Amino acid sequence: MNHIEKWLQDIQQWYENPQQRDIGQLSAVIEQAPASLFEPPIDHASSDAIAYFVDGCIRLQRHYEFEGKSTDAYSYLQFCYAKLQALASRTDIETEVRRWSLKKLDQLIVSMMEFCQHQNDADWLSESKQLIELHVAFMVGQNNLNLYQPQRPL
Repeated sequence: MNHIEKWLQDIQQWYENPQQRDIGQLSAVIEQAPASLFEPPIDHASSDAIAYFVDGCIRLQRHYEFEGKSTDAYSYLQFCYAKLQALASRTDIETEVRRWSLKKLDQLIVSMMEFCQHQNDADWLSESKQLIELHVAFMVGQNNLNLYQPQRPL
């Protein structure tokens, strides 16, 4: 069993046992995601693992936000964004995987901006504005790959 398959098994176990969902355990699994998870080739197991990774980060963000731990909550959104941004930037990754990553980045940036705007601090508002600028600059460099619509036969 390779690192990705082992990690996928670990995170699936967390999801499959709702009575024993320890948020600390999820945090540990997310933070131990193997770097190879975000490297080619992206096979079926990697694809599933990346989806679990994204969902796990969002669950952790929501949990910590509910607990009033804004910095911890935001860090999981940033972590997820950074991993997907790196994946989307790789030209050796399949176009469909890159496109999926870019669409997830669009969703994440909205979540990050909303998160920042719900905080009662000028620093968070400034962070929100900076997010927009950085995201737009990144997306411009992606040559509108996230906007591509495959042509459908008539």
